Amino acid sequence: MRSDTERDGAGTFTERARREQILACAVGAIAELGYARASLAEIARRAGVSKGVVSYYFPGKERLLEQAVADVYTRAGAAIAAATAGRTGAAFLRAYLEANLGFLADHPADIRAVTEIVMNLRGPDGAPRFAPTGEDPVLGHLEQMLRDGQQAGEFRDFDARSMAVLLRGAVDTASGRLVTDPGFDLAAYTRELVATAELATRRAR
Repeated sequence: MRSDTERDGAGTFTERARREQILACAVGAIAELGYARASLAEIARRAGVSKGVVSYYFPGKERLLEQAVADVYTRAGAAIAAATAGRTGAAFLRAYLEANLGFLADHPADIRAVTEIVMNLRGPDGAPRFAPTGEDPVLGHLEQMLRDGQQAGEFRDFDARSMAVLLRGAVDTASGRLVTDPGFDLAAYTRELVATAELATRRAR
């Protein structure tokens, strides 16, 4: 049995746990206080460590926030992959949408924090740090699954790229609405989006 001080390429178990704790505290601080007020000092206070300890793991607030976004995306991706594993066509599409929107429902603080970071974090040139650039692998994966469903005869003939953009846009809209609209009914939205997607893609009988 390895002790918690043994290294395995990603640091010690203790170091990884501390890093995850700091990320969680950063997400919590931004979700509650907003981007501007979630200082490194506040994040360190919540984690019960000094600012120097935070800087040991993350060289600067920008790097910390980049990693916080990456961590949320990684967890969301894992949840969606698990929900859609082995599914194709209409079953994949339903599971994909329900898993995406289900993650939003289960992790509202994460979504609020990511929205704050994406809207506010800037690069050295002042441009948004998370501005879309190049090919979007998430969009590309959905597009390919739609094409696969068409080739299998489960979906009607439509432009898979356009349909993928529409569906991803609907998911992203839910993220923003969840943050800004306290009365937003995500469960109802999920039902309607799934029904709309199925009607839009199904092959005529």
